[in-house]
Amino acid sequence: MKKTFKYGLVALAMFTILTSCKKESKLNANLDAIDQNIIKDKNLTDIWLDQNFLNPYNIETKYRFDRFELASGKNITPPAVEQVIPAMEMVRDVWIRPYEVAGGGDFIKKISPKQFVLAGSAEYNSNGSITLGTAEGGRKIVLYVINSFDKTNINSVKQMIQVIQHEYTHILNQTVDFSPEYQTVSRGGYEANWTQRPLSEAYSLGFITQYARVSPLEDFAEQSSNMLMMGRVQYNAIVATTPADAQVKLKKKEQYVVDYFKTAFNIDFYQLQKEVQKALFKVSPPVLSRLTGYGVGYTTLYSNPSTDPNQSAEFLGLWNAARTSMAAGGFVLKDFLMTFKANNVMTLRYTFTNATGTTTYFADADYTLALNANTGLTTFTLMATQPTGTTYSNMGVINARMAGVNSYFSTGSFRANWINQIIPGEIGYLGSLGAFYKTTNANSYFYGTMGQ
Repeated sequence: MKKTFKYGLVALAMFTILTSCKKESKLNANLDAIDQNIIKDKNLTDIWLDQNFLNPYNIETKYRFDRFELASGKNITPPAVEQVIPAMEMVRDVWIRPYEVAGGGDFIKKISPKQFVLAGSAEYNSNGSITLGTAEGGRKIVLYVINSFDKTNINSVKQMIQVIQHEYTHILNQTVDFSPEYQTVSRGGYEANWTQRPLSEAYSLGFITQYARVSPLEDFAEQSSNMLMMGRVQYNAIVATTPADAQVKLKKKEQYVVDYFKTAFNIDFYQLQKEVQKALFKVSPPVLSRLTGYGVGYTTLYSNPSTDPNQSAEFLGLWNAARTSMAAGGFVLKDFLMTFKANNVMTLRYTFTNATGTTTYFADADYTLALNANTGLTTFTLMATQPTGTTYSNMGVINARMAGVNSYFSTGSFRANWINQIIPGEIGYLGSLGAFYKTTNANSYFYGTMGQ
């Protein structure tokens, strides 16, 4: 104690000497070099950001590297200036504008982060995950991996905008909290160590992603953001692949999200979802062949050739011939349905009635479906062995009368594509019209309403 005290006296004496010799002078430091965000002469990027974010929405975008805006102890690359406008164009078009349509022109002005901070690379975490975005107190959103962003690549755009949708959901939740009952849907399934759990396990427990298992708060944000970015076709397709109990949970969570947006902000979530999809379709138009099949997207094609306009002449002629033959047998041919199932199975179903229309019958047959997702090349091959049951037996009864149509489906190959060039309409949504064109004659095709 005595020794320590003496050192304390020496230190005090030295401090007294130093303070008595203090000399005041002007600090000679170039603050502009230290903080690159002190802007005196705005460049074209600054002006564009002012016109598209600061002036209309009071949202600042910081892209000049500022270490104090990012997590300490992490190696993070500054963003390339030439990447800023392309990235922020997508922020404006895919995030802001859909909310303006669904929520009103002032919605983003009233509820929004006041600052975007851009980083060139990702933030790497000790648990093996990477951080692609963060939100701080509803005020700031940090966007990472700007240097690898590609506005022409749909996956790159989706990755960045989903981060914003996720973080923005947190901001909305800070404005109006979601129902506490939400957390009861998957009670017992939350897992902090989510990086060690497979996606299949998350699906089986009613979570749309692995990260959704972290907490109810993250679950709600993941549910909302994924529904927006997937769209109804893809989301429904994923839900359909999960176990029955998980399907119930995911549909409940969907309803909680839909109800939340309507109750809290008077926003029709499905309209918002559609507006987001419209914006994404401008980046990359939807491809029917990539959206058709079990667990992928569309699982049905419904057609009533007798009333649907602009069926091709060849197919309509075969259909009308089948109707005449069915009528001769005392039946009325109504329509057909293709159902795309797991394991590359397509079930073809004809609907017909008795002559008076008082009794409805179904006739089924299973085909092997070969559909190339990239080229759209498709073949339907009748399976040699058919399942048993009344509907399959019914196909045997009417098979000869439907021979021409059956042969059309099973002979040769088709190319899957939309029919909006012939029948104008929206593509990529439930209810859009899809067609299968003969590869040997593009004027010969059949089409129908794509559904699930």
